[in-house]
Amino acid sequence: MHSLRTLSVLVALLTVSPALAEAPKAPEKSQSSEAEKPKCEHGVQKSLCTRCNPKLAAVFKAKGDWCAEHERPESQCSLCHPDLAKKGVK
Repeated sequence: MHSLRTLSVLVALLTVSPALAEAPKAPEKSQSSEAEKPKCEHGVQKSLCTRCNPKLAAVFKAKGDWCAEHERPESQCSLCHPDLAKKGVK
């Protein structure tokens, strides 16, 4: 009788385990916190916008992240990267 109970517990655990493994995971904090950060009128994070704060341009230039043609960071240049415009970057 004891082994029958043990067997039924094992079967129950094996049945439930795959269901738990397939449960959707919570989104990572980096994605949600990125969306929560305030954006400026240009559609980028307010604290990183070189058009709102031109002094930041030197930092992006030093990193090699600069679009000289459009005078903004390459990572924020929606003119060179139209996929950024789909995300709201102007």
